[in-house]
Amino acid sequence: MMTKKKIAFLTLSTAMMILLLAGALFGQASQKTSVYRYISIFSEVLDLVRNNYVDQVSSEQLMEGAFNGVTDAIDEFSYYVPPSQMNAYKNFVDVEDNGLGLVVSKRFGYAYVIAPVAGSPAEKAGIERGDFIEKVNGATTTNMAVWQLRSALRTNGPVKLQVLRGGNTKREEMTLQQATFHPVALEANTISGIGYIKVPYFEKGTAAQFRAALEDAHKRGVRKVIVDVRGNAGGSVDEAIAAADDLLTSGLITALEGRKVEPKRWQADRATAFDGEVQVLADVSTAAGGEIFASAIRGNNRGKVVGLTTYGKAIVQRFVPLPSGGGVQMTVAHYTTPDLKPISDAGVRPDVVVDLTAQVLETEETKGKPKKDAEDLILKKALQLFGVQPPVAQKKAA
Repeated sequence: MMTKKKIAFLTLSTAMMILLLAGALFGQASQKTSVYRYISIFSEVLDLVRNNYVDQVSSEQLMEGAFNGVTDAIDEFSYYVPPSQMNAYKNFVDVEDNGLGLVVSKRFGYAYVIAPVAGSPAEKAGIERGDFIEKVNGATTTNMAVWQLRSALRTNGPVKLQVLRGGNTKREEMTLQQATFHPVALEANTISGIGYIKVPYFEKGTAAQFRAALEDAHKRGVRKVIVDVRGNAGGSVDEAIAAADDLLTSGLITALEGRKVEPKRWQADRATAFDGEVQVLADVSTAAGGEIFASAIRGNNRGKVVGLTTYGKAIVQRFVPLPSGGGVQMTVAHYTTPDLKPISDAGVRPDVVVDLTAQVLETEETKGKPKKDAEDLILKKALQLFGVQPPVAQKKAA
Protein backbone atom coordinates (compact mmCIF):
# COMPACT_ATOMS: atom_id res chain seq x y z
CA MET A 1 0.00 0.00 0.00
CA MET A 2 1.49 3.35 -1.08
CA THR A 3 -1.25 5.82 -0.22
CA LYS A 4 -0.21 6.71 3.31
CA LYS A 5 3.42 6.99 2.31
CA LYS A 6 2.62 9.38 -0.50
CA ILE A 7 0.41 11.57 1.66
CA ALA A 8 3.05 11.90 4.38
CA PHE A 9 5.91 12.36 1.96
CA LEU A 10 4.22 14.87 -0.29
CA THR A 11 2.90 16.93 2.61
CA LEU A 12 6.40 17.43 3.99
CA SER A 13 8.21 17.81 0.67
CA THR A 14 5.91 19.87 -1.56
CA ALA A 15 6.98 23.27 -0.23
CA MET A 16 10.65 22.42 -0.70
CA MET A 17 10.21 20.99 -4.16
CA ILE A 18 8.31 24.05 -5.41
CA LEU A 19 11.21 26.27 -4.40
CA LEU A 20 13.74 23.80 -5.77
CA LEU A 21 12.03 23.61 -9.16
CA ALA A 22 11.54 27.36 -9.29
CA GLY A 23 15.20 27.94 -8.54
CA ALA A 24 16.36 25.33 -11.07
CA LEU A 25 14.10 26.54 -13.85
CA PHE A 26 14.16 30.28 -13.34
CA GLY A 27 17.48 30.96 -11.58
CA GLN A 28 16.23 32.56 -8.40
CA ALA A 29 19.65 32.88 -6.76
CA SER A 30 18.32 35.19 -4.07
CA GLN A 31 16.51 32.26 -2.45
CA LYS A 32 19.57 30.02 -2.13
CA THR A 33 19.47 30.02 1.66
CA SER A 34 15.82 28.90 1.74
CA VAL A 35 16.43 26.28 -0.96
CA TYR A 36 19.37 24.77 0.92
CA ARG A 37 17.32 24.64 4.10
CA TYR A 38 14.54 22.76 2.35
CA ILE A 39 17.02 20.45 0.65
CA SER A 40 18.21 19.45 4.10
CA ILE A 41 14.64 18.77 5.25
CA PHE A 42 13.97 16.84 2.05
CA SER A 43 17.00 14.61 2.62
CA GLU A 44 15.91 13.88 6.17
CA VAL A 45 12.38 12.94 5.10
CA LEU A 46 13.71 10.85 2.21
CA ASP A 47 16.00 8.86 4.53
CA LEU A 48 13.24 8.50 7.11
CA VAL A 49 10.80 6.99 4.61
CA ARG A 50 13.38 4.76 2.93
CA ASN A 51 14.61 3.32 6.23
CA ASN A 52 11.43 3.12 8.30
CA TYR A 53 8.39 2.78 6.04
CA VAL A 54 6.61 -0.57 6.46
CA ASP A 55 7.39 -1.62 2.86
CA GLN A 56 10.57 -1.08 0.90
CA VAL A 57 10.15 1.90 -1.42
CA SER A 58 12.53 2.74 -4.24
CA SER A 59 14.06 6.19 -4.50
CA GLU A 60 12.58 6.51 -7.99
CA GLN A 61 9.05 6.03 -6.65
CA LEU A 62 9.62 8.60 -3.94
CA MET A 63 11.07 11.19 -6.28
CA GLU A 64 8.31 10.77 -8.87
CA GLY A 65 5.75 11.13 -6.08
CA ALA A 66 7.46 14.31 -4.89
CA PHE A 67 7.57 15.89 -8.35
CA ASN A 68 3.94 14.97 -8.99
CA GLY A 69 3.12 16.57 -5.65
CA VAL A 70 4.78 19.79 -6.78
CA THR A 71 2.64 20.14 -9.88
CA ASP A 72 -0.50 19.12 -7.97
CA ALA A 73 0.22 21.94 -5.53
CA ILE A 74 0.59 24.49 -8.35
CA ASP A 75 -2.72 23.99 -10.21
CA GLU A 76 -4.81 21.21 -11.74
CA PHE A 77 -3.49 21.85 -15.25
CA SER A 78 0.24 21.44 -14.55
CA TYR A 79 1.96 18.06 -14.47
CA TYR A 80 5.32 16.30 -14.25
CA VAL A 81 6.52 13.79 -16.85
CA PRO A 82 9.22 11.42 -15.52
CA PRO A 83 12.11 10.36 -17.80
CA SER A 84 10.64 6.87 -18.12
CA GLN A 85 7.52 8.31 -19.81
CA MET A 86 9.12 10.89 -22.08
CA ASN A 87 9.10 8.66 -25.18
CA ALA A 88 5.36 8.25 -24.85
CA TYR A 89 4.92 11.95 -24.12
CA LYS A 90 6.77 12.91 -27.31
CA ASN A 91 4.00 11.17 -29.28
CA PHE A 92 1.28 12.96 -27.31
CA VAL A 93 -0.69 15.55 -29.29
CA ASP A 94 -2.59 17.82 -26.91
CA VAL A 95 -5.86 18.61 -28.65
CA GLU A 96 -8.01 20.56 -26.23
CA ASP A 97 -11.30 18.78 -26.93
CA ASN A 98 -9.59 15.38 -27.45
CA GLY A 99 -11.41 14.67 -30.71
CA LEU A 100 -14.48 13.63 -28.74
CA GLY A 101 -15.57 17.10 -27.68
CA LEU A 102 -14.47 16.61 -24.07
CA VAL A 103 -12.67 19.45 -22.31
CA VAL A 104 -11.31 17.67 -19.24
CA SER A 105 -9.10 18.12 -16.20
CA LYS A 106 -8.40 16.12 -13.03
CA ARG A 107 -10.28 16.65 -9.77
CA PHE A 108 -10.21 14.55 -6.63
CA GLY A 109 -7.96 12.19 -8.54
CA TYR A 110 -10.49 11.44 -11.30
CA ALA A 111 -11.01 12.80 -14.80
CA TYR A 112 -13.39 15.75 -14.57
CA VAL A 113 -15.51 17.11 -17.43
CA ILE A 114 -15.26 20.89 -17.61
CA ALA A 115 -17.59 20.89 -20.61
CA PRO A 116 -18.65 18.84 -23.63
CA VAL A 117 -18.41 20.79 -26.90
CA ALA A 118 -21.71 21.45 -28.65
CA GLY A 119 -22.43 19.00 -31.47
CA SER A 120 -19.61 16.67 -30.45
CA PRO A 121 -19.82 12.91 -29.83
CA ALA A 122 -19.52 13.64 -26.09
CA GLU A 123 -22.53 15.93 -26.05
CA LYS A 124 -24.59 13.58 -28.22
CA ALA A 125 -23.78 10.71 -25.84
CA GLY A 126 -25.23 12.73 -22.96
CA ILE A 127 -22.05 13.62 -21.08
CA GLU A 128 -22.54 16.76 -19.00
CA ARG A 129 -20.28 19.31 -17.40
CA GLY A 130 -19.31 18.21 -13.89
CA ASP A 131 -19.34 14.50 -14.74
CA PHE A 132 -16.48 12.34 -13.49
CA ILE A 133 -14.93 9.77 -15.81
CA GLU A 134 -13.75 6.84 -13.72
CA LYS A 135 -12.48 4.62 -16.52
CA VAL A 136 -11.31 5.03 -20.12
CA ASN A 137 -11.28 1.76 -22.07
CA GLY A 138 -11.18 -0.10 -18.76
CA ALA A 139 -8.23 1.86 -17.34
CA THR A 140 -8.85 3.78 -14.10
CA THR A 141 -8.29 7.51 -14.52
CA THR A 142 -6.89 7.87 -11.00
CA ASN A 143 -3.68 6.30 -12.32
CA MET A 144 -3.39 8.78 -15.18
CA ALA A 145 -1.73 12.17 -15.38
CA VAL A 146 -3.72 14.79 -17.28
CA TRP A 147 -1.71 14.23 -20.47
CA GLN A 148 -2.18 10.45 -20.23
CA LEU A 149 -5.92 10.95 -19.81
CA ARG A 150 -6.15 13.17 -22.87
CA SER A 151 -4.00 10.76 -24.84
CA ALA A 152 -6.28 7.86 -23.89
CA LEU A 153 -9.34 9.80 -25.04
CA ARG A 154 -7.77 10.28 -28.48
CA THR A 155 -7.23 6.56 -29.07
CA ASN A 156 -8.20 5.43 -32.57
CA GLY A 157 -11.45 3.53 -32.60
CA PRO A 158 -14.28 3.45 -30.06
CA VAL A 159 -13.59 4.90 -26.61
CA LYS A 160 -15.45 3.22 -23.76
CA LEU A 161 -16.12 5.44 -20.74
CA GLN A 162 -17.42 4.73 -17.26
CA VAL A 163 -19.05 7.94 -16.06
CA LEU A 164 -20.22 8.97 -12.59
CA ARG A 165 -22.65 11.85 -12.34
CA GLY A 166 -23.08 13.98 -9.22
CA GLY A 167 -25.89 12.74 -6.97
CA ASN A 168 -25.85 9.25 -8.53
CA THR A 169 -24.14 6.09 -7.36
CA LYS A 170 -24.70 4.12 -10.54
CA ARG A 171 -21.95 4.29 -13.16
CA GLU A 172 -23.02 4.89 -16.74
CA GLU A 173 -21.28 3.01 -19.53
CA MET A 174 -20.82 4.98 -22.73
CA THR A 175 -19.03 4.30 -26.01
CA LEU A 176 -17.88 7.26 -28.08
CA GLN A 177 -16.40 7.36 -31.56
CA GLN A 178 -14.31 10.27 -32.79
CA ALA A 179 -16.09 12.33 -35.43
CA THR A 180 -15.66 15.58 -37.31
CA PHE A 181 -17.76 18.29 -35.65
CA HIS A 182 -15.67 21.42 -36.28
CA PRO A 183 -16.28 24.18 -37.07
CA VAL A 184 -18.78 24.58 -34.25
CA ALA A 185 -21.55 26.87 -35.48
CA LEU A 186 -23.12 29.73 -33.54
CA GLU A 187 -26.83 29.73 -32.83
CA ALA A 188 -28.66 33.02 -33.41
CA ASN A 189 -32.38 33.65 -32.98
CA THR A 190 -34.88 35.88 -31.22
CA ILE A 191 -36.76 35.11 -28.00
CA SER A 192 -39.68 37.41 -27.13
CA GLY A 193 -38.06 40.22 -29.12
CA ILE A 194 -34.65 39.73 -27.47
CA GLY A 195 -31.70 38.67 -29.61
CA TYR A 196 -30.08 35.43 -28.47
CA ILE A 197 -26.62 34.34 -29.66
CA LYS A 198 -25.10 31.10 -28.42
CA VAL A 199 -21.30 30.92 -28.81
CA PRO A 200 -20.38 27.32 -27.95
CA TYR A 201 -16.66 27.43 -28.86
CA PHE A 202 -14.10 29.99 -29.97
CA GLU A 203 -12.15 28.86 -33.03
CA LYS A 204 -10.97 30.35 -36.32
CA GLY A 205 -13.90 32.18 -37.85
CA THR A 206 -16.01 32.41 -34.68
CA ALA A 207 -15.50 36.16 -34.26
CA ALA A 208 -16.59 36.76 -37.87
CA GLN A 209 -19.73 34.66 -37.29
CA PHE A 210 -20.43 36.58 -34.10
CA ARG A 211 -19.98 39.93 -35.84
CA ALA A 212 -22.39 38.89 -38.59
CA ALA A 213 -24.99 37.83 -36.00
CA LEU A 214 -24.68 41.18 -34.21
CA GLU A 215 -24.96 43.14 -37.46
CA ASP A 216 -28.04 41.13 -38.43
CA ALA A 217 -29.65 41.86 -35.07
CA HIS A 218 -28.89 45.56 -35.52
CA LYS A 219 -30.40 45.60 -39.02
CA ARG A 220 -33.58 43.96 -37.70
CA GLY A 221 -33.95 46.65 -35.06
CA VAL A 222 -33.13 44.39 -32.13
CA ARG A 223 -31.88 46.58 -29.27
CA LYS A 224 -31.23 43.95 -26.61
CA VAL A 225 -29.00 40.89 -27.01
CA ILE A 226 -28.16 37.91 -24.80
CA VAL A 227 -24.80 36.25 -25.54
CA ASP A 228 -24.58 32.72 -24.13
CA VAL A 229 -21.06 31.39 -23.46
CA ARG A 230 -22.06 28.55 -21.14
CA GLY A 231 -20.15 25.42 -22.10
CA ASN A 232 -17.58 27.53 -23.99
CA ALA A 233 -14.46 26.12 -22.32
CA GLY A 234 -11.66 26.13 -24.88
CA GLY A 235 -10.41 27.13 -28.26
CA SER A 236 -8.86 30.37 -29.49
CA VAL A 237 -8.30 33.21 -27.04
CA ASP A 238 -7.64 35.58 -29.95
CA GLU A 239 -11.11 34.87 -31.36
CA ALA A 240 -12.66 35.51 -27.94
CA ILE A 241 -10.86 38.84 -27.69
CA ALA A 242 -11.96 39.84 -31.19
CA ALA A 243 -15.57 38.91 -30.38
CA ALA A 244 -15.53 41.02 -27.21
CA ASP A 245 -14.08 43.93 -29.19
CA ASP A 246 -17.13 43.80 -31.46
CA LEU A 247 -19.23 44.90 -28.49
CA LEU A 248 -16.79 47.46 -27.04
CA THR A 249 -15.75 50.93 -28.17
CA SER A 250 -13.08 51.52 -25.51
CA GLY A 251 -11.37 49.96 -22.52
CA LEU A 252 -9.03 47.08 -21.77
CA ILE A 253 -10.31 43.71 -22.97
CA THR A 254 -7.69 41.61 -21.17
CA ALA A 255 -3.99 41.45 -20.37
CA LEU A 256 -1.44 38.65 -20.35
CA GLU A 257 0.83 38.57 -17.31
CA GLY A 258 3.52 36.23 -15.99
CA ARG A 259 6.94 36.50 -14.39
CA LYS A 260 8.77 35.06 -17.39
CA VAL A 261 6.62 36.12 -20.33
CA GLU A 262 6.38 39.39 -22.17
CA PRO A 263 3.31 41.25 -20.85
CA LYS A 264 0.65 42.14 -23.38
CA ARG A 265 -2.56 44.14 -23.34
CA TRP A 266 -5.51 44.23 -25.71
CA GLN A 267 -7.42 47.50 -25.98
CA ALA A 268 -10.82 47.78 -27.63
CA ASP A 269 -11.09 49.91 -30.76
CA ARG A 270 -13.89 52.39 -31.40
CA ALA A 271 -15.69 50.26 -33.99
CA THR A 272 -18.63 48.17 -32.78
CA ALA A 273 -21.07 45.83 -34.47
CA PHE A 274 -23.88 46.42 -31.94
CA ASP A 275 -24.59 49.37 -29.66
CA GLY A 276 -27.67 48.06 -27.87
CA GLU A 277 -27.97 46.48 -24.41
CA VAL A 278 -26.09 43.26 -23.67
CA GLN A 279 -26.20 40.44 -21.17
CA VAL A 280 -23.82 37.46 -21.03
CA LEU A 281 -24.81 34.03 -19.73
CA ALA A 282 -22.04 32.10 -17.98
CA ASP A 283 -21.60 29.21 -15.57
CA VAL A 284 -18.93 26.81 -14.27
CA SER A 285 -18.57 25.30 -17.75
CA THR A 286 -17.41 28.67 -19.07
CA ALA A 287 -13.61 28.69 -19.24
CA ALA A 288 -10.61 30.09 -21.15
CA GLY A 289 -11.83 32.25 -24.05
CA GLY A 290 -15.41 32.10 -22.82
CA GLU A 291 -14.55 33.70 -19.50
CA ILE A 292 -12.19 36.23 -21.10
CA PHE A 293 -15.18 37.35 -23.20
CA ALA A 294 -17.50 37.51 -20.17
CA SER A 295 -14.89 39.36 -18.12
CA ALA A 296 -14.36 41.97 -20.84
CA ILE A 297 -18.07 42.77 -21.08
CA ARG A 298 -18.55 42.88 -17.31
CA GLY A 299 -15.33 44.72 -16.52
CA ASN A 300 -16.04 47.51 -19.01
CA ASN A 301 -19.63 47.95 -17.79
CA ARG A 302 -20.88 47.01 -21.25
CA GLY A 303 -23.42 44.58 -19.86
CA LYS A 304 -24.26 42.22 -17.03
CA VAL A 305 -23.07 38.65 -16.59
CA VAL A 306 -25.89 36.36 -15.45
CA GLY A 307 -25.54 32.82 -14.07
CA LEU A 308 -22.71 31.24 -12.08
CA THR A 309 -19.02 31.94 -11.49
CA THR A 310 -16.86 30.69 -14.35
CA TYR A 311 -14.24 27.93 -14.10
CA GLY A 312 -11.02 29.97 -13.92
CA LYS A 313 -8.87 28.51 -16.69
CA ALA A 314 -7.65 31.54 -18.61
CA ILE A 315 -3.98 30.55 -18.62
CA VAL A 316 -0.93 29.95 -20.83
CA GLN A 317 1.21 26.85 -20.32
CA ARG A 318 4.68 25.81 -21.39
CA PHE A 319 6.55 22.51 -21.30
CA VAL A 320 9.99 22.82 -19.69
CA PRO A 321 12.45 19.93 -20.26
CA LEU A 322 14.56 18.95 -17.26
CA PRO A 323 18.22 17.79 -17.23
CA SER A 324 17.00 14.49 -15.80
CA GLY A 325 15.30 13.68 -19.10
CA GLY A 326 11.80 14.38 -17.81
CA GLY A 327 9.88 17.62 -17.95
CA VAL A 328 7.21 19.82 -16.41
CA GLN A 329 4.13 21.26 -18.08
CA MET A 330 3.41 24.38 -16.07
CA THR A 331 1.33 27.53 -16.12
CA VAL A 332 3.60 30.46 -17.01
CA ALA A 333 1.06 33.23 -17.57
CA HIS A 334 -2.56 34.17 -16.97
CA TYR A 335 -5.12 36.40 -18.63
CA THR A 336 -6.69 39.11 -16.53
CA THR A 337 -9.94 40.96 -16.05
CA PRO A 338 -10.01 44.60 -17.25
CA ASP A 339 -8.94 45.66 -13.75
CA LEU A 340 -5.87 43.39 -14.10
CA LYS A 341 -6.93 40.62 -11.70
CA PRO A 342 -6.03 37.05 -12.80
CA ILE A 343 -9.16 35.29 -14.06
CA SER A 344 -7.68 31.97 -12.92
CA ASP A 345 -7.73 33.11 -9.27
CA ALA A 346 -11.49 32.98 -8.84
CA GLY A 347 -13.12 32.89 -12.25
CA VAL A 348 -15.55 35.59 -13.36
CA ARG A 349 -18.29 36.20 -10.83
CA PRO A 350 -21.64 37.16 -12.38
CA ASP A 351 -23.43 40.41 -11.62
CA VAL A 352 -26.61 38.38 -11.12
CA VAL A 353 -26.18 34.96 -9.51
CA VAL A 354 -28.82 32.36 -10.36
CA ASP A 355 -29.49 29.65 -7.76
CA LEU A 356 -29.66 26.23 -9.43
CA THR A 357 -29.68 24.21 -6.19
CA ALA A 358 -33.20 22.90 -6.68
CA GLN A 359 -32.33 21.49 -10.09
CA VAL A 360 -29.08 19.92 -8.93
CA LEU A 361 -30.73 18.07 -6.05
CA GLU A 362 -32.60 15.29 -7.78
CA THR A 363 -35.71 13.73 -6.27
CA GLU A 364 -36.62 10.07 -6.48
CA GLU A 365 -39.11 10.99 -9.22
CA THR A 366 -36.54 12.80 -11.41
CA LYS A 367 -33.42 10.75 -10.72
CA GLY A 368 -32.06 9.13 -13.85
CA LYS A 369 -34.37 11.06 -16.20
CA PRO A 370 -32.91 13.28 -18.93
CA LYS A 371 -32.39 16.94 -17.95
CA LYS A 372 -32.52 18.40 -21.43
CA ASP A 373 -36.11 19.57 -20.94
CA ALA A 374 -35.43 21.18 -17.55
CA GLU A 375 -36.30 24.86 -17.30
CA ASP A 376 -33.36 27.10 -18.20
CA LEU A 377 -33.30 29.30 -15.10
CA ILE A 378 -30.29 31.34 -16.19
CA LEU A 379 -31.83 32.27 -19.53
CA LYS A 380 -35.13 32.94 -17.80
CA LYS A 381 -33.47 35.36 -15.37
CA ALA A 382 -31.71 37.21 -18.21
CA LEU A 383 -34.99 37.65 -20.09
CA GLN A 384 -36.67 38.91 -16.92
CA LEU A 385 -33.87 41.45 -16.42
CA PHE A 386 -34.65 42.69 -19.93
CA GLY A 387 -38.28 43.07 -18.90
CA VAL A 388 -39.81 40.11 -20.75
CA GLN A 389 -41.05 36.67 -19.79
CA PRO A 390 -39.80 33.58 -21.63
CA PRO A 391 -42.35 31.79 -23.82
CA VAL A 392 -44.39 29.06 -22.17
CA ALA A 393 -42.49 25.76 -22.06
CA GLN A 394 -39.23 27.51 -23.01
CA LYS A 395 -36.66 24.73 -23.39
CA LYS A 396 -33.06 24.84 -22.23
CA ALA A 397 -31.03 26.74 -24.81
CA ALA A 398 -27.56 25.72 -23.57
